[in-house]
Amino acid sequence: MLLLLLSVIVVLLLLVSWIRLVSESIRINVPGPFPLPFLGNAHLFVVKSSEFLNLLQKLSLKYGDAFRVHFFSSPYVILSHPKYIEPLVSSTEYITKGRSYSFLSCWLGRGLLTSTGQRWKTHRRFLTPAFHFNILQNFLPVFCKNQRVLTEKLRNMADRPSIDLLPHVALAALDNVTESIMGVCVDAQKHKESEYVKSIEALSAIVTMRMQIPIFGEDAIFNLLPYKTRQDKAVKFLHEQTNKVINARREELRKANITSLGENSDIGIKNKHAFLDLLLLAEIDGKKFDAESIREEVDTFMFEGHDTTTSGVSYTLFCLSQHRDVQDKIYEELKTIFGDDMNRDPTYHELHQMKYLELAMKECMRLFPPVPLIERRMNKDCEVGSLKLVKGTSVMINIYQTQRHPDLYDDPLEFRPERFATPLKNPFNFLAFSAGPRNCIGQKFAMMELKVMVSEIIKHFIILPSHIQPELSADLVLRSKNGVHVKLMPRNSN
Repeated sequence: MLLLLLSVIVVLLLLVSWIRLVSESIRINVPGPFPLPFLGNAHLFVVKSSEFLNLLQKLSLKYGDAFRVHFFSSPYVILSHPKYIEPLVSSTEYITKGRSYSFLSCWLGRGLLTSTGQRWKTHRRFLTPAFHFNILQNFLPVFCKNQRVLTEKLRNMADRPSIDLLPHVALAALDNVTESIMGVCVDAQKHKESEYVKSIEALSAIVTMRMQIPIFGEDAIFNLLPYKTRQDKAVKFLHEQTNKVINARREELRKANITSLGENSDIGIKNKHAFLDLLLLAEIDGKKFDAESIREEVDTFMFEGHDTTTSGVSYTLFCLSQHRDVQDKIYEELKTIFGDDMNRDPTYHELHQMKYLELAMKECMRLFPPVPLIERRMNKDCEVGSLKLVKGTSVMINIYQTQRHPDLYDDPLEFRPERFATPLKNPFNFLAFSAGPRNCIGQKFAMMELKVMVSEIIKHFIILPSHIQPELSADLVLRSKNGVHVKLMPRNSN
């Protein structure tokens, strides 16, 4: 009798849950697959991570450029056309990030990437000057120095039948961001077994796993697993290292009796601690940043400036390996800039002369956006454009598919840098750096770094195709399950 009663209760609960899901699906005026009791549409997403982008495309072909699914009881709307995306990302109201970003909160706290509301608006306005060109110029020697190390590493591997770029570019990008953002050099390229490097790799792997396996995304379950201990250890070490750098710089400023950024002060502008000094010395509404907020923003830019650059550089080199004609045009452009001395470092002005390289980089990021998907979470029932959304809906913007949309680009899968020689019909057709108020604050930093890294590799090597095609995986950044492979042949002039 008790078993029968329990069975009836379970059936009733499932029925009530299912009725609620169906009712919510109707309230959201967006087509999509019919939800099942309890599961919603979660069963459709039990696929390999390398199949996730293909699955989204199949659903889009069936239901349209805006479609709705339920992951258990949580509604998601996936967008892949600017007519839906533009009113959302250009809004100053719908700026709260989606659930996936919460997995980073243990490391990044309420930094610029994960925060919302007035805190995000204040910090965004405050940090924007940190990427002024006067500051960016000071990072150029750092990028060039670290690129020379990467070039020599690649030269020693040039006889290999195939090279996976990802691990080598990742260490160079890590060196660039630690030295430019924190003002210290960890020499990740020379000490790839360091605890700092391993801690970042461990955290990235755990966050990726929680995104890909829904059950691990639940804190109640994740906290019982050994992954939680590994995460806590990595976070503790990274926070300690960041705090050590911050405290050391704070002590240097104290000894120099520097307590503020005067209007005409060069502190934070013409020194290697520019970003950190801005956080330590400047004030918001008469108050300085507290220690935790400083650490959160430093860690945020460590994360954002590391993985995205790795993706951007690696896929750019992969695209160029497939298109020798484009690579040759870039090399000819570089010869007109550097003349007879192709071994010297570029100046800041010369980076801006690399016009065709920039077109090629944008076309690579169109096909392989470093961040393939972004999310917003609706905090109330609302109507965005023509879409009616309920409170709690996560809206996923499929940048990867949008930038390959046949309505937006002729022959969208064809690699054609000249597309960007003239302005796009709609700037929201290209979202590699997002758009609107939450666009990438560091995009000039990223483009400068990418130009240094890609141009130096083209100056020294002919990039040839490998027989290994990347198996794309949409995590917080665009990864490949089997790496990003090319062949390298040293140029005769070097």
